[in-house]
Amino acid sequence: MKIIRLEKREGLIRARLRGAAVAKGTVITYLDSHCECMEGWVEPLLDRIRHNSSTVVCPVIDVIDDNTFEYHYSKAFFTNVGGFDWSLQFVSSTVLAAGG
Repeated sequence: MKIIRLEKREGLIRARLRGAAVAKGTVITYLDSHCECMEGWVEPLLDRIRHNSSTVVCPVIDVIDDNTFEYHYSKAFFTNVGGFDWSLQFVSSTVLAAGG
C-alpha cells in the first residue's frame, strides 16, 4: 500500500482519480474512511473480476447500529437494488428487470 497526499484539497473524486493514475496493481479498490472490512470480504469480488476482467463489483454493505454497535448481517443473495451501466450511471433494479 502506498499513501499519496495531494498538495491541496481537491475533493474525493479527484483524489481517487490521482490514486488510480499511479496505481500499479491489476485491481483497484476504494474504501471510504468509515468502512470496516470483515475477513474474507475481498475474495468473492476478486473471483468475479477474475472470471470477467471488465466487471465492476461492489460489496453488499452491512449495517452496524450506531447506538448499540450491533452488527446486522445482510443476506447478499436477497439484495439486488441496482447496478451501473458502462458510463457508470446507477440504474435501479426495477429498470434492470424491465430490460432498460
